[in-house]
Amino acid sequence: MGPRKKSNKFHALVGSSGEDLVQRLSEPKDYINELSHEVLCHIFRYLPMKDIMCMECLSRKLREAVTLYLRVVKVVDLCAGHWWEYMPSGFTDSSFLLLLKKMPDLEQLYGLHPRYLERRRIRGFEAFSIPGVLEALQACPNLLGVETSHLELVEAIWNYMPQVHILGKFRNRNGAFPIPAENKLTVPINAKIQTLHLVGVNVPEIPCVSMLRHLYLKWVRLTKPQPFKDFLCVSLRTFVMRNCAGPTNSLKYVPLITGLASARNLEQLELVRVPFLGGLIQHVVEDSWRSGGFRNLHTIAFGACKNALEVDLGYLIITAARRLHELRIQPSLTKDGVFSALKMAELEFPQFETLHLGYVDEFLLQCKMSHSELVKYGLADVIENPGIITDIGIKVVNEVFTNIKYLLIYNCPHLHNPHHWITDQSRWSRLVDLTLVRCHAIKLESFSQFVELLPSLEFICLDQMFREPPKGCARVGLSAGTGIGVSSALVSNQNSNNDNEDHHHHNEPNMPPPPINNINNQRRRQQQQHDALFSVLKCFLANVYTR
Repeated sequence: MGPRKKSNKFHALVGSSGEDLVQRLSEPKDYINELSHEVLCHIFRYLPMKDIMCMECLSRKLREAVTLYLRVVKVVDLCAGHWWEYMPSGFTDSSFLLLLKKMPDLEQLYGLHPRYLERRRIRGFEAFSIPGVLEALQACPNLLGVETSHLELVEAIWNYMPQVHILGKFRNRNGAFPIPAENKLTVPINAKIQTLHLVGVNVPEIPCVSMLRHLYLKWVRLTKPQPFKDFLCVSLRTFVMRNCAGPTNSLKYVPLITGLASARNLEQLELVRVPFLGGLIQHVVEDSWRSGGFRNLHTIAFGACKNALEVDLGYLIITAARRLHELRIQPSLTKDGVFSALKMAELEFPQFETLHLGYVDEFLLQCKMSHSELVKYGLADVIENPGIITDIGIKVVNEVFTNIKYLLIYNCPHLHNPHHWITDQSRWSRLVDLTLVRCHAIKLESFSQFVELLPSLEFICLDQMFREPPKGCARVGLSAGTGIGVSSALVSNQNSNNDNEDHHHHNEPNMPPPPINNINNQRRRQQQQHDALFSVLKCFLANVYTR
């Protein structure tokens, strides 16, 4: 049997449609449309919601896949995990309702941070309003929680959807001081929220919120006469109250302190410009420490608290000694007696690391308002003086806190000889970071000797350690701490004097001689300061590079 002849059908096909076949082969292949709906839905899990919504208009298959994905999705983030950003713009009440209706199984909605919401619907205009958002949220029967940062929206959710939790950390984004009148929030007793972070808000009162774990109040005005009457947050772990305008009567803060003592898991307590009754914390600690009140604190901060006493701070430190990590003390409590009493108590602080003496809140340091203006806006009447701790008190500090790593001292003018801070019992062996600010009286020669004996030191910060120029330095062109010498100002003065000698010889006996001796003495002292400072840096660098 002979060989079979090749069929000419393929050649005929190529000849008839060869150009179309070559064109199809040259076009890029659409791999996306070849994927199954299941694979596309799995890919959508890794894409931002904004990109998923844009895919609906690309092809029919992608539109079907997006519909299937939204039908089964349970967790949606409109900000793609960036809680500080805003949700995509362009939403209206109708479009947002249409989107959420496509997600019947939605349980958690994150990133509901609109740039602007109308308070009510506008007839004849497609707006994005609070009633429209509530209608869309109510269209999701399985919704459990929402993350938002809008004050009016969160209050509306509490009022009309009380079963919905506020997810994540609630932080309002329009906080300011002085507090805008439109920034107001009423917290209900049954609010389902764990973290409440309010900045620049008018709040009537802080009620009993059982789920609340972290409460941060900054520039908050408490409008009711008894704002802490029902305060009781047993699950609280963090309580920060900074520069809030509340009642001026110290007795009205008694429920606040007793309520904090009832929070057995409280870990962080920061009170700045809170005029609580002096001695109150002492009595509350005496009554509650056996049942666990304040025993789990790891951070304690007192700043500009008008009536705070040493016993209030001391009792808190003693109660929290086992877990205390960080301590910030306002200038009026930065005294030798505080640490001497702690030494006599013979306590151990195994986890203590950070100490800030003379603590002043950053707002009070940077605020350009006068003291009378701050009082006008409702802040407590407090004027802080410098800390009065001496070298003896600092020497006791490391005898009490033997594991201290970070030490910051601010505006303590009674410190002179850091070399005397070291004793046989106080070696500062673990000190890593040392910051001194506005400690003008410290002698740099003694400080240099102190640095030489610190084996673990890695960072030194000396800020505003030189006083203002003495009187007369401006006239001769000298600045404090420079040690530059006689500047051109003195030379110009001398030249002008020479010119006067040529033209006004009769005034020569009445002209005072230039204070050359005083200038030389000033230069010599400044040069000694710089030599001592250089030796400090030299010792510090030598210790670091040796390790």
